[in-house]
Amino acid sequence: MLKLKLEDLLTDNELKSLNQNRITTLLDFLQEDTEKLSILTQLTLPQILEIRNNIFKKYSAEPINGTDLYITSITKRKSIQTGIKELDSILDRGIPSGIIEICGLAGSGKSQLCMQIAINCVKDSDNTILYIDTKGDFSALRIQKILDLNGYSHKDMAIIMLKIKIVRVWTIEDLIELIQKIKSGLIVVENLALVIIDSLPCLVFQHFGDDNKMGLHFLNRLVLLFKYLNKQLDVGVICVNVQTRWIDQDIPDYIDGESTSVNKGSNYIEKANRCLGKYWENIPAILLILKRSLESIDDNSLSIRISATNCNNPHVVKTCMLKVSALGVR
Repeated sequence: MLKLKLEDLLTDNELKSLNQNRITTLLDFLQEDTEKLSILTQLTLPQILEIRNNIFKKYSAEPINGTDLYITSITKRKSIQTGIKELDSILDRGIPSGIIEICGLAGSGKSQLCMQIAINCVKDSDNTILYIDTKGDFSALRIQKILDLNGYSHKDMAIIMLKIKIVRVWTIEDLIELIQKIKSGLIVVENLALVIIDSLPCLVFQHFGDDNKMGLHFLNRLVLLFKYLNKQLDVGVICVNVQTRWIDQDIPDYIDGESTSVNKGSNYIEKANRCLGKYWENIPAILLILKRSLESIDDNSLSIRISATNCNNPHVVKTCMLKVSALGVR
C-alpha cells in the first residue's frame, strides 16, 4: 500500500507522530478512527476529513454514471454476423467481440472462410475489415471473382473491396507494432469491426523451439493487445491457426478423446493437434475446427465440416456443413 506523504497535506511532525503509532500507509490512515487521528496530529476533525477526501479524490477510481453504463451496454456491438446462415446459427448469431480461432489441416478452407467472412461483414454495412496477410498469398482477384459470380456491379465490387483493408506483415514484431499503433490512435481505421490474421503460426514459429522464450513473450503481448481491441474498441479478432495430424500404429491403453481418433480396423491412432502451444489453447473465446469432407467432393466444389466450441461451455460442440465453390462459402 502507498505510504503517507507530505503531498497528502501532512507536515513532518504529523507524519512522525502517525508513524510512531504504526499509521504509515494511506490505508492505515483511512481505516483509523478520526478522533484518534485528530489527537495524534493535533488537527481538527474537519481538517482530518478534508485530508481523507483529498486522498479519495487522488487515488480512487473515477465513478461511472449508471445511465452512461446502461447506454454503453445496449449500444455496444454484441456480435458481427458472418452472413453464412449455418455458421451464424452455431455461433449464436455471429462473431462476438473477442478472440476467435479458425483451425484446420492444410486445404480445409481456412483462408476461403476468412475471405467470405470479410466480404459478408462489409457488403451491407459500414463495417471495415483489417485483413492481415502473413503468408503473402492473399488474392484480391479471388474476392473479385466471388463478387462477380454473385452478380455484383463493378461499382458495388469496388465499394466492398475498399472496405477490406489489406496489410502484409512478415514478423511478429511488426504485427505487435501495428496493433499497438491502432491502440494508441496513431493508425485510425474508421468503423473497424474485425481484424483477421491469416495466419498467426507463420509469425510465432519464427521464435519457437529449444529454450527460446521469446515466442511466448511475443504471443502474450499480442493477446493483451487483442483483448484491448475487444474490450475498449469493440473489435473482434479472428486468428487462423494450423492443425497437425500424427499417425501412430501403437494404440495406447489411454487415449485423449478430445484430440485423438482411432481407426480400429487398421489398428492406428490419428492425433490432431492445434499449433501455437499450450499457452494459446484456452485463449480464444470461440474455436472453429474445419475438416474437409471427402465424400461430397466434385469437380467444382467441396464440403467442409465446422465444429464450434465456446470457451464458456467447452463440453458443448456445435457443428454445421458448408459448401466451398467458385461462388464462395455458403
